[in-house]
Amino acid sequence: MIVGIDEAGRGPLAGMVVACALYLKNKPDFKVRDSKLISASKREEIFSWLIDNAEFAVGIADSEEIDEINILNATMLAFDRAIKKLLNKFPHLVKANFIVDGNLFKTDLKIKYTCIVKADRTILEVSSASIVAKVVRDHLMQGVDFLYPEWGFAKHKGYPTSEHFALIKKHSLTPFHRISFSPCSKEQIKQRVSKVKI
Repeated sequence: MIVGIDEAGRGPLAGMVVACALYLKNKPDFKVRDSKLISASKREEIFSWLIDNAEFAVGIADSEEIDEINILNATMLAFDRAIKKLLNKFPHLVKANFIVDGNLFKTDLKIKYTCIVKADRTILEVSSASIVAKVVRDHLMQGVDFLYPEWGFAKHKGYPTSEHFALIKKHSLTPFHRISFSPCSKEQIKQRVSKVKI
């Protein structure tokens, strides 16, 4: 019995980091790949299948938490939250082997886990978790886009694209930007704080 754990959103300049802990009830009769290696439409298709064929939960750390405790610790926090939610819903999974994508995980939870670099490319449950995390984060960023349409979050999802860099120079930062990340400069931080107070 394996529970895969992965995240989406460590690299963006804005938005949350989303983690997923996932157990497959049924094995797919199609190939599941790391979310970064497939198209958005394919991710949505697989996500729909996972809703019916997997037990999973997501955990989120927002941009404020990322700025407070750094992206690594925020990722660990999101992992922890995802696992706790999964075990609350499906207590029998506490006996599973938890496989975390990456080389580091720290938790006080009483679970058996293993860290594997690039597990999202080799372990089916981790690949599936990566897809859920990515789809959920993309949907959340579409909501942020609704709040700040001038930023184009629905397109770049907060990642450091050339378009996003240009918008940072043009606009004051949103509350969703990670002020601890470059190029979110001190000048931009002042603009954001001032704007929020108004």
